[in-house]
Amino acid sequence: MQCVNERKKGARDTWRAMTLLIIGTLLCAATSFGGNKMAELYNINEAVTFKPEEYSVRGSSLALFPVPQDNSVGTNDMGNAITLLTFKKGRLISDKYFRNAADDFEGGGTYLPVIDKDTIGFAQMRRFLLFDFKSKYCRDYLIVMSLEKSIEKIAIADSRQKHFIFEILAHNPGSEDPWDYTNHLLLMDLSSAEPKMIKEMNIGKATVWTTAFGKNFLYDVKSEKMRVLDLNFEDSNHPLAEILTQNKDEITFTWIHAHPYLPFAMLSGGYKGSTLISWRADKETTPLHLFSRATQFSFSPDGKWVVFRKKFSTDSEATYLMPVSEKYPNYLGSPILLANDYFDSGHFAWTTNPVSFVGSSLDKLYRWDLTNDAHPESDKPTFHDYIVEKDLEKLTREKKQGLGEKPE
Repeated sequence: MQCVNERKKGARDTWRAMTLLIIGTLLCAATSFGGNKMAELYNINEAVTFKPEEYSVRGSSLALFPVPQDNSVGTNDMGNAITLLTFKKGRLISDKYFRNAADDFEGGGTYLPVIDKDTIGFAQMRRFLLFDFKSKYCRDYLIVMSLEKSIEKIAIADSRQKHFIFEILAHNPGSEDPWDYTNHLLLMDLSSAEPKMIKEMNIGKATVWTTAFGKNFLYDVKSEKMRVLDLNFEDSNHPLAEILTQNKDEITFTWIHAHPYLPFAMLSGGYKGSTLISWRADKETTPLHLFSRATQFSFSPDGKWVVFRKKFSTDSEATYLMPVSEKYPNYLGSPILLANDYFDSGHFAWTTNPVSFVGSSLDKLYRWDLTNDAHPESDKPTFHDYIVEKDLEKLTREKKQGLGEKPE
């Protein structure tokens, strides 16, 4: 292993950084809940800053992806290998795996969440690479052969069976019009050395899709219609689609960001801003406006935090964090400012054990440690529990989001 950098002078240890987060949560003020349901749920301008640890790296704006190893992220931008970047006692340690295991896989890709405890994978143009840390093998699958086709997006359909969904952009080879293309979804079996097609469907050129809760949500942006399929591309249904249909005149969106296990999702990409939708009976099921021009919502692996990117002007964007808990009326706690900057898709990732958010920009890595340890001044089992408790106390005291109000 090789140490590739040092913590920037003046960076805080875990609990000093966590104290800033506590202060931020206690000081954040939320707009009141009720009345106009589409008023912003929080006043994001009142969020205070949680500073990161900073590390210098060799390279510029490294691509990052999640890996199964504790307290680590991966990159394929440091030679023709998978490089694990591990945070350990204030140092960043690099360790290379799968050196030259496939031809020229250095330099970016379309990344997936961790597939299972041993396996990761990502796509590059027309191929998909599967890396197994336990068996120490790499499989290089050619998903499409034609030069007019490319992989646009991937999702995991069944991690155990190694079934994946690929969105393929297919340009008309006889046309000079760059917009003369269509998109297809391929359900592929990659459990053996050769890829096997299970099913294919044409989704046109105006459909965005999300895999969540064991379903595929296909949204036609042009017609504003939602279609729900199971993971075998058969027609299905889900409460999220029902709520969207019932409120189609109130919601505009392009992307769905679904929580990994709680019954809610955020929608982004619409001209009205981001929206929160829940479908649990004891929660508010009316769509709630979150923030204008907020996108790129990303949940932590344990589902207890969400990070997002918000645009203020042409040259001003910022990154924010919110705690997530069933104890909140709407699952989301007060926003906390991480940085007056943003990280492009494919240039940030989450770690596990402990959970932390890591972003890459220029020759730096920025890490926000959301430790699993309990706060020394709290009897709560985790730091997340402590933050949620204090935030709820404040919201109740200020009678925000319907908390602390006497029932009529």
